[in-house]
Amino acid sequence: MSVIKPNETPGAWWGLTPVPLPIGHRFLGRNVAAHGLGFHAVSVKSARDFAHTVLGDWGVPDTAGLLNEVRLIVSELVTNACRHAAPDPLTPETEWSIQLGLHRDGSHLTCMVFDPSRRVPQLGDHAGLEEGGRGLQLIESFSSDWGWQSLGGQGKVVWAALAMFERA
Repeated sequence: MSVIKPNETPGAWWGLTPVPLPIGHRFLGRNVAAHGLGFHAVSVKSARDFAHTVLGDWGVPDTAGLLNEVRLIVSELVTNACRHAAPDPLTPETEWSIQLGLHRDGSHLTCMVFDPSRRVPQLGDHAGLEEGGRGLQLIESFSSDWGWQSLGGQGKVVWAALAMFERA
């Protein structure tokens, strides 16, 4: 299966804004949707609900549990951004935010999370009984492909692609 990946220029991430949307702002188009989120635990639920609503509006069928997989992937992407990309709490309040992006193209759906951190995502090797640290492993397990890209000093985007219609 061929997964369409974004090209190398930050402004070309499928029409999403290169600067994250303000917290609470939403955009819904025919093939692109975005939601500005804060660095708060409640953002994870908001992101899941947004993804579920968008896929419903787009008429994406819940083939073989696709909607649950998207909700899981979105949850993990946003949780990682909240935990690992939040600005230093000792700095003055900023307008930094997380941007959840969804893009559909043919039979593929890509979930993207933009954050202001330059910190590289680390796929851990957790064989023990730790409670956390397996988010990227889950993303890798439930997506057809995933990756990340630096946005030229403006943070990064972490993405996961799923096949929507090639499911049994």
